[in-house]
Amino acid sequence: MSQQPSDKRQRIIAIILTAAILILGYITLKQNNQVTDLEAEKTILITQLEDYKRDLLSQITANDSLNVFIGQETTRLNEKIEEIEALGAITTNQLRRVRGEVFSLRKQVESLTKDVDSVNTAYAALSVVTDSLSSDLMLSSEANSNLTSENAQLGRTVNKGAALQLAFFEAGSYRVNKSGKEKLSSNASRVNRVKGCFTIAKNAIAKAGDREVFLRISSSDNRVLTAGKDAVMVVNGESMRYASKANVPFDGESTKGCLTYDVPMDLSAGSYTLALYIDGVKVGETAMILN
Repeated sequence: MSQQPSDKRQRIIAIILTAAILILGYITLKQNNQVTDLEAEKTILITQLEDYKRDLLSQITANDSLNVFIGQETTRLNEKIEEIEALGAITTNQLRRVRGEVFSLRKQVESLTKDVDSVNTAYAALSVVTDSLSSDLMLSSEANSNLTSENAQLGRTVNKGAALQLAFFEAGSYRVNKSGKEKLSSNASRVNRVKGCFTIAKNAIAKAGDREVFLRISSSDNRVLTAGKDAVMVVNGESMRYASKANVPFDGESTKGCLTYDVPMDLSAGSYTLALYIDGVKVGETAMILN
Protein backbone atom coordinates (compact mmCIF):
# COMPACT_ATOMS: atom_id res chain seq x y z
CA MET A 1 0.00 0.00 0.00
CA SER A 2 2.84 2.43 0.83
CA GLN A 3 4.41 1.84 -2.60
CA GLN A 4 1.32 3.05 -4.55
CA PRO A 5 1.37 6.73 -3.38
CA SER A 6 5.09 6.88 -4.20
CA ASP A 7 4.49 5.55 -7.72
CA LYS A 8 1.64 8.02 -8.21
CA ARG A 9 3.84 10.95 -7.17
CA GLN A 10 6.56 9.81 -9.57
CA ARG A 11 4.06 9.65 -12.46
CA ILE A 12 2.81 13.16 -11.63
CA ILE A 13 6.37 14.50 -11.51
CA ALA A 14 7.16 12.78 -14.84
CA ILE A 15 4.06 14.35 -16.44
CA ILE A 16 4.99 17.82 -15.13
CA LEU A 17 8.60 17.49 -16.38
CA THR A 18 7.41 16.30 -19.79
CA ALA A 19 5.00 19.25 -20.07
CA ALA A 20 7.76 21.68 -19.04
CA ILE A 21 10.12 20.25 -21.67
CA LEU A 22 7.44 20.56 -24.37
CA ILE A 23 6.68 24.17 -23.37
CA LEU A 24 10.38 25.10 -23.36
CA GLY A 25 10.81 23.42 -26.73
CA TYR A 26 7.88 25.40 -28.16
CA ILE A 27 9.22 28.70 -26.79
CA THR A 28 12.70 27.97 -28.17
CA LEU A 29 11.29 27.06 -31.60
CA LYS A 30 9.18 30.23 -31.65
CA GLN A 31 12.19 32.39 -30.72
CA ASN A 32 14.34 30.71 -33.38
CA ASN A 33 11.65 31.31 -36.01
CA GLN A 34 11.39 34.96 -34.95
CA VAL A 35 15.18 35.42 -35.21
CA THR A 36 15.13 33.76 -38.65
CA ASP A 37 12.34 36.11 -39.81
CA LEU A 38 14.23 39.18 -38.53
CA GLU A 39 17.45 38.12 -40.28
CA ALA A 40 15.52 37.43 -43.49
CA GLU A 41 13.99 40.93 -43.49
CA LYS A 42 17.41 42.41 -42.69
CA THR A 43 18.77 40.68 -45.83
CA ILE A 44 15.85 42.03 -47.88
CA LEU A 45 16.57 45.60 -46.70
CA ILE A 46 20.25 45.26 -47.66
CA THR A 47 19.22 43.93 -51.09
CA GLN A 48 16.92 46.94 -51.57
CA LEU A 49 19.78 49.33 -50.78
CA GLU A 50 22.02 47.50 -53.30
CA ASP A 51 19.26 47.95 -55.91
CA TYR A 52 19.03 51.68 -55.14
CA LYS A 53 22.81 51.94 -55.54
CA ARG A 54 22.70 50.21 -58.93
CA ASP A 55 19.96 52.59 -60.06
CA LEU A 56 22.22 55.56 -59.28
CA LEU A 57 25.35 54.01 -60.83
CA SER A 58 23.43 53.34 -64.04
CA GLN A 59 23.13 57.13 -64.46
CA ILE A 60 26.93 57.68 -64.71
CA THR A 61 27.91 59.52 -67.89
CA ALA A 62 30.85 61.52 -69.24
CA ASN A 63 29.69 64.50 -67.17
CA ASP A 64 32.30 64.73 -64.38
CA SER A 65 30.32 67.13 -62.18
CA LEU A 66 27.29 64.89 -62.28
CA ASN A 67 29.40 61.80 -61.59
CA VAL A 68 30.84 63.40 -58.45
CA PHE A 69 27.31 63.95 -57.20
CA ILE A 70 26.32 60.34 -57.98
CA GLY A 71 29.46 59.11 -56.22
CA GLN A 72 28.55 60.98 -53.04
CA GLU A 73 25.07 59.47 -52.96
CA THR A 74 26.46 55.97 -53.66
CA THR A 75 28.92 56.34 -50.77
CA ARG A 76 26.04 57.25 -48.46
CA LEU A 77 24.17 54.09 -49.50
CA ASN A 78 27.31 51.97 -48.92
CA GLU A 79 27.63 53.42 -45.41
CA LYS A 80 24.04 52.48 -44.62
CA ILE A 81 24.59 48.93 -45.94
CA GLU A 82 27.71 48.55 -43.75
CA GLU A 83 25.80 49.91 -40.75
CA ILE A 84 23.00 47.35 -41.19
CA GLU A 85 25.45 44.46 -41.75
CA ALA A 86 27.35 45.44 -38.58
CA LEU A 87 24.21 45.05 -36.45
CA GLY A 88 24.71 41.26 -36.26
CA ALA A 89 21.71 39.60 -34.63
CA ILE A 90 19.16 42.33 -35.26
CA THR A 91 16.38 43.06 -32.77
CA THR A 92 12.78 44.00 -33.52
CA ASN A 93 13.38 47.65 -32.48
CA GLN A 94 16.52 47.88 -34.62
CA LEU A 95 14.66 46.39 -37.58
CA ARG A 96 11.82 48.90 -37.16
CA ARG A 97 14.32 51.79 -37.18
CA VAL A 98 16.28 50.44 -40.16
CA ARG A 99 13.07 49.81 -42.11
CA GLY A 100 12.10 53.47 -41.69
CA GLU A 101 15.56 54.68 -42.76
CA VAL A 102 15.55 52.47 -45.88
CA PHE A 103 12.09 53.79 -46.79
CA SER A 104 13.38 57.37 -46.46
CA LEU A 105 16.45 56.56 -48.58
CA ARG A 106 14.24 55.00 -51.26
CA LYS A 107 12.25 58.24 -51.58
CA GLN A 108 15.48 60.26 -51.80
CA VAL A 109 17.04 57.96 -54.41
CA GLU A 110 13.87 58.03 -56.54
CA SER A 111 13.91 61.83 -56.51
CA LEU A 112 17.64 62.04 -57.23
CA THR A 113 17.45 59.44 -60.02
CA LYS A 114 14.67 61.42 -61.67
CA ASP A 115 16.71 64.65 -61.46
CA VAL A 116 19.88 62.99 -62.78
CA ASP A 117 17.99 61.29 -65.62
CA SER A 118 16.46 64.62 -66.68
CA VAL A 119 19.86 66.30 -66.77
CA ASN A 120 21.42 63.37 -68.69
CA THR A 121 18.63 63.49 -71.28
CA ALA A 122 18.99 67.23 -71.74
CA TYR A 123 22.77 66.97 -71.91
CA ALA A 124 22.64 64.27 -74.59
CA ALA A 125 20.13 66.27 -76.64
CA LEU A 126 22.26 69.39 -76.42
CA SER A 127 25.35 67.49 -77.55
CA VAL A 128 23.52 66.33 -80.69
CA VAL A 129 22.30 69.85 -81.41
CA THR A 130 25.76 71.34 -80.89
CA ASP A 131 27.42 68.80 -83.25
CA SER A 132 24.85 69.11 -86.03
CA LEU A 133 24.71 72.92 -86.00
CA SER A 134 28.37 73.71 -85.38
CA SER A 135 28.65 75.40 -88.82
CA ASP A 136 25.84 77.81 -88.15
CA LEU A 137 26.95 80.65 -85.88
CA MET A 138 23.45 81.78 -84.94
CA LEU A 139 22.16 78.31 -84.15
CA SER A 140 25.37 77.50 -82.31
CA SER A 141 24.86 80.57 -80.18
CA GLU A 142 21.33 79.41 -79.38
CA ALA A 143 22.59 75.92 -78.54
CA ASN A 144 25.26 77.39 -76.28
CA SER A 145 22.58 79.41 -74.54
CA ASN A 146 20.57 76.23 -73.98
CA LEU A 147 23.69 74.46 -72.76
CA THR A 148 24.30 77.26 -70.27
CA SER A 149 20.75 76.88 -69.03
CA GLU A 150 21.15 73.13 -68.62
CA ASN A 151 24.49 73.60 -66.85
CA ALA A 152 22.69 75.92 -64.45
CA GLN A 153 20.13 73.16 -63.89
CA LEU A 154 22.99 70.74 -63.29
CA GLY A 155 24.46 73.19 -60.78
CA ARG A 156 21.15 73.27 -58.94
CA THR A 157 21.09 69.47 -58.88
CA VAL A 158 24.64 69.36 -57.48
CA ASN A 159 23.62 71.94 -54.88
CA LYS A 160 20.76 69.65 -53.95
CA GLY A 161 23.30 66.90 -53.43
CA ALA A 162 25.33 69.24 -51.20
CA ALA A 163 22.34 69.78 -48.90
CA LEU A 164 22.69 68.01 -45.58
CA GLN A 165 20.62 64.88 -45.02
CA LEU A 166 19.99 62.63 -42.03
CA ALA A 167 21.22 59.07 -41.70
CA PHE A 168 19.34 58.62 -38.42
CA PHE A 169 16.70 60.45 -36.37
CA GLU A 170 15.02 59.11 -33.22
CA ALA A 171 12.70 60.55 -30.56
CA GLY A 172 13.03 59.81 -26.84
CA SER A 173 10.89 60.71 -23.81
CA TYR A 174 12.32 60.76 -20.29
CA ARG A 175 11.61 61.33 -16.62
CA VAL A 176 14.41 63.40 -15.04
CA ASN A 177 14.73 63.13 -11.25
CA LYS A 178 16.06 65.79 -8.87
CA SER A 179 19.63 64.56 -9.26
CA GLY A 180 19.40 65.06 -13.03
CA LYS A 181 19.33 61.37 -13.91
CA GLU A 182 17.26 60.49 -16.98
CA LYS A 183 14.99 57.45 -17.18
CA LEU A 184 13.07 56.43 -20.30
CA SER A 185 9.31 56.81 -19.88
CA SER A 186 6.25 56.76 -22.14
CA ASN A 187 3.87 57.90 -19.39
CA ALA A 188 2.55 61.34 -20.38
CA SER A 189 2.06 62.45 -16.77
CA ARG A 190 5.66 61.58 -15.86
CA VAL A 191 7.60 62.76 -18.92
CA ASN A 192 9.43 66.04 -18.35
CA ARG A 193 12.08 65.84 -21.07
CA VAL A 194 11.96 65.08 -24.78
CA LYS A 195 15.00 64.48 -26.97
CA GLY A 196 15.57 64.28 -30.68
CA CYS A 197 18.86 62.49 -31.45
CA PHE A 198 20.20 62.48 -35.00
CA THR A 199 23.11 61.64 -37.29
CA ILE A 200 23.92 63.97 -40.19
CA ALA A 201 25.08 61.85 -43.14
CA LYS A 202 28.60 62.21 -44.51
CA ASN A 203 28.71 64.72 -47.38
CA ALA A 204 32.08 65.69 -48.83
CA ILE A 205 30.65 68.34 -51.17
CA ALA A 206 28.70 70.17 -48.47
CA LYS A 207 30.19 73.38 -47.07
CA ALA A 208 31.93 72.87 -43.73
CA GLY A 209 31.08 75.04 -40.72
CA ASP A 210 28.52 75.50 -37.96
CA ARG A 211 24.93 74.63 -38.90
CA GLU A 212 21.80 75.89 -37.14
CA VAL A 213 19.76 72.86 -36.10
CA PHE A 214 16.18 73.27 -34.82
CA LEU A 215 13.85 70.75 -33.17
CA ARG A 216 10.10 71.32 -33.59
CA ILE A 217 7.61 69.25 -31.54
CA SER A 218 3.88 69.18 -32.23
CA SER A 219 1.00 67.10 -30.88
CA SER A 220 -1.65 65.28 -32.89
CA ASP A 221 -4.01 68.24 -32.32
CA ASN A 222 -1.40 70.64 -33.85
CA ARG A 223 -0.30 72.09 -30.51
CA VAL A 224 3.36 73.18 -30.78
CA LEU A 225 5.71 72.82 -27.79
CA THR A 226 7.87 75.94 -27.69
CA ALA A 227 10.93 77.14 -25.81
CA GLY A 228 9.36 80.60 -25.39
CA LYS A 229 7.83 83.49 -27.28
CA ASP A 230 11.17 84.35 -28.90
CA ALA A 231 11.81 80.79 -30.09
CA VAL A 232 10.96 81.42 -33.74
CA MET A 233 12.69 80.15 -36.89
CA VAL A 234 12.02 81.03 -40.54
CA VAL A 235 11.25 78.25 -43.03
CA ASN A 236 10.52 79.19 -46.66
CA GLY A 237 9.69 82.73 -45.55
CA GLU A 238 7.28 81.51 -42.86
CA SER A 239 7.85 82.03 -39.13
CA MET A 240 7.56 78.83 -37.09
CA ARG A 241 8.00 78.13 -33.39
CA TYR A 242 10.54 75.58 -32.23
CA ALA A 243 11.30 73.65 -29.04
CA SER A 244 15.11 73.56 -29.10
CA LYS A 245 18.04 74.93 -31.11
CA ALA A 246 21.79 74.30 -31.34
CA ASN A 247 24.75 75.22 -33.53
CA VAL A 248 26.30 71.95 -34.71
CA PRO A 249 29.81 71.92 -36.26
CA PHE A 250 29.91 69.99 -39.56
CA ASP A 251 33.14 69.10 -41.39
CA GLY A 252 31.79 66.79 -44.07
CA GLU A 253 31.99 63.67 -41.93
CA SER A 254 29.09 61.83 -40.29
CA THR A 255 28.03 63.98 -37.32
CA LYS A 256 25.90 62.96 -34.32
CA GLY A 257 23.94 65.20 -31.95
CA CYS A 258 20.88 65.52 -29.73
CA LEU A 259 18.50 68.41 -29.07
CA THR A 260 16.75 68.50 -25.70
CA TYR A 261 13.45 70.08 -24.67
CA ASP A 262 12.61 70.25 -20.95
CA VAL A 263 8.82 70.14 -20.68
CA PRO A 264 7.48 72.91 -18.38
CA MET A 265 4.00 71.40 -18.02
CA ASP A 266 2.17 68.07 -18.00
CA LEU A 267 1.84 66.52 -21.44
CA SER A 268 -1.33 64.94 -22.78
CA ALA A 269 -1.39 61.33 -23.88
CA GLY A 270 -1.22 60.79 -27.62
CA SER A 271 1.08 61.01 -30.62
CA TYR A 272 3.78 63.68 -31.00
CA THR A 273 5.71 64.56 -34.15
CA LEU A 274 9.36 65.66 -33.94
CA ALA A 275 10.74 67.47 -36.99
CA LEU A 276 14.40 68.46 -37.49
CA TYR A 277 15.45 71.52 -39.50
CA ILE A 278 18.98 72.44 -40.59
CA ASP A 279 19.63 75.99 -41.83
CA GLY A 280 15.90 76.52 -42.32
CA VAL A 281 15.32 73.31 -44.29
CA LYS A 282 13.35 70.33 -42.98
CA VAL A 283 15.60 67.26 -43.13
CA GLY A 284 13.78 64.64 -41.06
CA GLU A 285 10.70 63.70 -39.08
CA THR A 286 9.88 61.02 -36.52
CA ALA A 287 7.16 60.34 -33.97
CA MET A 288 6.63 59.17 -30.39
CA ILE A 289 3.54 58.02 -28.50
CA LEU A 290 2.84 58.84 -24.85
CA ASN A 291 0.37 56.78 -22.84
